Amino acid sequence: FNISVDGAPSPFTQTERYQMLRIGIQGYQIPDSERKDANLVFVIDVSGSMDMDNRLGLVKRSLELLVEQLDYRDTVAIVVYGTEARVVLEPTSGSDKDAILSAIYSLQPEGVTNAEAGIRLGYRMAMREFKNDGINRVILCSDGVANVGNTEAEVILDEIRGHVEEGVTMTTIGFGMDN
Repeated sequence: FNISVDGAPSPFTQTERYQMLRIGIQGYQIPDSERKDANLVFVIDVSGSMDMDNRLGLVKRSLELLVEQLDYRDTVAIVVYGTEARVVLEPTSGSDKDAILSAIYSLQPEGVTNAEAGIRLGYRMAMREFKNDGINRVILCSDGVANVGNTEAEVILDEIRGHVEEGVTMTTIGFGMDN
């Protein structure tokens, strides 16, 4: 296990007051042959506030990198939320990289931010494709501003806790600055 830390002035602001800090943590690298099958559901904020290159653009570029790591054992689904939540990619084999990339490239900003609806739909998709001996994860990609639906953190956390007990975990990745 290894930790690395470095920092530099932020390229996203015009003032020297902001610094970027990168913390890298590398655990044991599991050989591909030992990695469990993965059921990944990406829940992506496509609201108007994500209409920036360092937000939705960065989400797309990040997912492109991930697609190269997937194989036939993996399942990927994509849920987006703006004003409403909807499925952009039904659960798809990781070996169908063209379909996954096409769904990623189709993402466009729309509406306001109904994170609750996106999270609920994401968990429904994850439970539908649940892998008993695999990795079952919902990955939330957002700039962090929910303004429609239930925005109370405790209510959303209660929902997440229930799914963790069932074997579906969540990873949250923040994109952008100022939120």
